[in-house]
Amino acid sequence: MYKFLLRSISLIFVLFICFSCNVQRDNEDSLHLSELDAMIDSRPNEVSDSLKALHDNDFSRENRTYYNLLKTITDDKTYFNFTNDSLINNVVNYYQTHDPKNSNYLRSLIYQGVVRMRMGVIDSTAFEPLKEANNIFKEQINPDPSIGYMIDYFLGTIHYKNRNHDLADSYYLHALSYAQLEKDSIHIFDTNLALFWNEMSRNNFVKGKYYLDILTDFYGEKVDKDYYILNAQSVYYGTQGEFEKALVSDKERLNIALLQKDDIDLSRLYFVISDRYASVNKMDSAIYYAKTAIEQIKDTNNAYNYLLFQNVANIAEKRKDFVHANDYRKQVFRMYEKSMRERLDTQLIELEKKYDLSEAENIILRSQQNLLIIATIALALLLVLGGIVLVSTRVRKKISIQLLNAEHEVKTQALKAELLTKEAIKRTWLNDLYGYVSDRLTSLQEQFSGLSQKFVSSQPKVYEAMEKILHETDTDLHDIPKSLIPDDQTFYSYTNIDDNDNVLNTNEKMILMLLACKASNKQIATFMNTSPESIRVRKSQLKKKMSEKGMDVSLFV
Repeated sequence: MYKFLLRSISLIFVLFICFSCNVQRDNEDSLHLSELDAMIDSRPNEVSDSLKALHDNDFSRENRTYYNLLKTITDDKTYFNFTNDSLINNVVNYYQTHDPKNSNYLRSLIYQGVVRMRMGVIDSTAFEPLKEANNIFKEQINPDPSIGYMIDYFLGTIHYKNRNHDLADSYYLHALSYAQLEKDSIHIFDTNLALFWNEMSRNNFVKGKYYLDILTDFYGEKVDKDYYILNAQSVYYGTQGEFEKALVSDKERLNIALLQKDDIDLSRLYFVISDRYASVNKMDSAIYYAKTAIEQIKDTNNAYNYLLFQNVANIAEKRKDFVHANDYRKQVFRMYEKSMRERLDTQLIELEKKYDLSEAENIILRSQQNLLIIATIALALLLVLGGIVLVSTRVRKKISIQLLNAEHEVKTQALKAELLTKEAIKRTWLNDLYGYVSDRLTSLQEQFSGLSQKFVSSQPKVYEAMEKILHETDTDLHDIPKSLIPDDQTFYSYTNIDDNDNVLNTNEKMILMLLACKASNKQIATFMNTSPESIRVRKSQLKKKMSEKGMDVSLFV
């Protein structure tokens, strides 16, 4: 008995020692993470390296959550390319369940919204955690201005990206007041830059110049911000027609870009400089930078690379170098056709994967067979159990429910088949559209090739012939809506809009069908052979027209 008691006391003592050691280690881990947290704004790269060196598997759950929060923050500050939000979601869930009053819960909500924005999400899934963080922040007695800055800055950014410029302005101004309160020059700069772009987006150039002057005061003081200042100057001067000033800013931007390690798209920058030289009629420099832009292409699969080749062709034409203009123009058409083919093929593949009509028919057939089997079994059971009163009542009820469920299943599958049939109609129309545009581009390419071989050594009549072909092609592209006028059934299945009174014209129907396909303004402009700005105006007019007629305008949301 004495030995047993002695062993028990020893065991308790050992457990106490282990527990004390674990507590001490948890405290040490927590303190170390707090020290890293204090440096996270000023030295994010160092903190990131330190976090990678730690073994978070040995942490308690609380410290591991803290670790994951700091990792998310440093990833954001070191420009990590987020592909999912699972890590920050786990952090939010832990603090929400175990410690919602912890300040880290507020930070986790903010970065949940930030991570989703970095992934390109600008809908309610990014907005809601930031709004929840804002609600918590407003209830605090002594709120941290740096937290207030982050919330308002990113809420403003979401509204800016959704073109809600008035709301964006309101949030950015609140963010600026917090930045001034915390005396953070970086935050002050970033907010003024955001306010500048917001004003430029709504063509408020007077106010844009106001913020540009503030940004210019930072030039040379924040070396890592000089590039962004010069970019802002270039855009502003460009809108004012002051191309010489814009060119100076762009050349300085190029010098910075060639020296710094940041991943700057040099091809785009060379393209801009080329355009500036063309604007001041310095064509030799313009074509030099235009060709350099092509040489600097990194992503050969970028759908908009054709614009760089088109730029060279345009400049060559202005220099009366019709041979080179023709060569680059042919490349433009090849690249444009490839881009369109890939985009349309992708859409068609997605439709085929998602909506397989034959599979739908098989589902319906199987459902009908199941119904027949169930009905046969039900009849047999009724015959066998017909003489047993008490049991038969229960059986009839059970069978009745089975029959209703079976009928419901058949109806559900039939409805799915109907929807899939509609999608098949959509797929047919897309194929027609694709075929028409592709045939026209191929025909145009063949005409250009034949013209080049036959007349390449001739006088400027080559150019006149090219202009004639382009004019005819332009006319044909304008006639796409006429060539692919959808019937009423196709139009309704695509848009769910009834036009029994013939309110909509052909071009308006084309726009609505492309909107139903989630096409962007640029894409619609491509199909309609016009500019994105023209499409925005047409959409606004069309929405107003449909609203006045009491028609569904949900496609414009």
